[in-house]
Amino acid sequence: MKKIYILIALTNLSFIQSCDKFLDLKPQDIQVVSKVEDYRDLLASYMRLLKTTDGSQKPVLGSTFLYPKFHVAAEFAYKTGELTINKNSTSYYDANLGEYNNSGVKIMTWMESDYDLWDRFYSFLGPINMIIDGITAAEGNDENLRNYVKGEALVWRAYSYFKLIQYYSPYKEDDYGIPVFLKPYDDPGNAMPQREKQSDVYRQILTDCQEVIDLIAETPSNQWNCAYEPRFIYGMLASIYCYKAMSAAAEENDWQQAITYADKAIAGRSFVRDQSVYDAMFDTPAQQTFRNDEFYLRLVDGRNGQIANFIDTYFQTSEWGPAEANPSQEFYAQYKEDDVRKKTFFRTKTDGKIIFDKYNISNDPMAFLGAGGIIMPFRLAETCLIKAEALYRLGKTTEAKEVLDDFKQGRYLDVEGSYTESDLLNEILKERKLEFYHEQDMWWLDMKRLQTRMERIVNGTMYILEPDDFRYSLPIPQSEMSANKNMVQNPGWNEISL
Repeated sequence: MKKIYILIALTNLSFIQSCDKFLDLKPQDIQVVSKVEDYRDLLASYMRLLKTTDGSQKPVLGSTFLYPKFHVAAEFAYKTGELTINKNSTSYYDANLGEYNNSGVKIMTWMESDYDLWDRFYSFLGPINMIIDGITAAEGNDENLRNYVKGEALVWRAYSYFKLIQYYSPYKEDDYGIPVFLKPYDDPGNAMPQREKQSDVYRQILTDCQEVIDLIAETPSNQWNCAYEPRFIYGMLASIYCYKAMSAAAEENDWQQAITYADKAIAGRSFVRDQSVYDAMFDTPAQQTFRNDEFYLRLVDGRNGQIANFIDTYFQTSEWGPAEANPSQEFYAQYKEDDVRKKTFFRTKTDGKIIFDKYNISNDPMAFLGAGGIIMPFRLAETCLIKAEALYRLGKTTEAKEVLDDFKQGRYLDVEGSYTESDLLNEILKERKLEFYHEQDMWWLDMKRLQTRMERIVNGTMYILEPDDFRYSLPIPQSEMSANKNMVQNPGWNEISL
């Protein structure tokens, strides 16, 4: 058997603690990868960041194998309007001229892009593929451990390709998927993968998810696994089918599949309308001991008593920061007085001004730089609202309202009095907007799949983001375009100098 020798790079990077105590692994200076336990150690290079409270488990592959880029709120919040540029900020606004500077115009006209996203996900996928490809034939008799490690890696491969297709693929053009590779390249520096069709990418994502489900049936998840867990994988599948259902890769049964997996993710879980409970879900400074039906995986910023520093997760707390600290009155007014989210998401300062403080970090002097936040992928609220929307799309309005009412029971005292929209679909989408304000990529991806049109006046000129506009998909980084002769840029961005 071919052995892989990897030099360990000891780093001081750390993440968060979200699951039970991790395995006590002690890699040495050189790691020989041939046994199941060796692949577990490779996975621990990522997993220790999710499991150990003190960072004692060192990474095997150094700083390049960390985790997918979960913290993307700063990438999308200006695009959606969740954040607006603070005119006190010299970074984006020229007070002498009374207009946005070049950086501000770029942000406000949807032309800004985070080029680290592409590299971060594909750098993560390399070691993940190494684990999936190698562990099947690895030496060892612990078949449960083999399944745990492979299942965890498969979940994150499916997750990573799903996020890449959401960020980089035009919603209505099947030909513009993303490169997919499933095995580690012998010569990764010369690999030049082509873009796959979106339908083919989804097929691979769903294949990985099904393999995880089969593994869980054979070997149920144990305490040290993180995303190899039914609630997480079923919640992700509901989200995949919901996003896919109106795309170029749509299939007839997508909405029904969204309902099927939402039901599996929701089973045995409930909403409890309690202000203190809802506050605790988003309380970044609190220690990571809180558990609740509303989430499975909860990633907490490390500047506030944890062991990770999620930069660029949250802004909007300083009058002199890059983003306005105050929500618009129009948006704030959409939260009814009996809505638990109103007290959790907003704070009233001593001067009477209302600020957005969803993650309870307004007292952190560095928060305006993007320090803070909580990330809960595929939490119960998302899954429940997906089910309500899917039922509506299939014409099952009575059932859709029942599901929506169940969600509203966890947010309002007066459920019927909370209805303000003229039809049920708009009510469901309104609740998504209220629930996921400044929460990762939720608003942006809803705008993309719902074909939202947006207008902005910037320095006296009207700019329009049209439905299915090319700016809804991030540009392939120029570094990738230069290195890979087989790569095709997204339509629209190929006419722009990046």
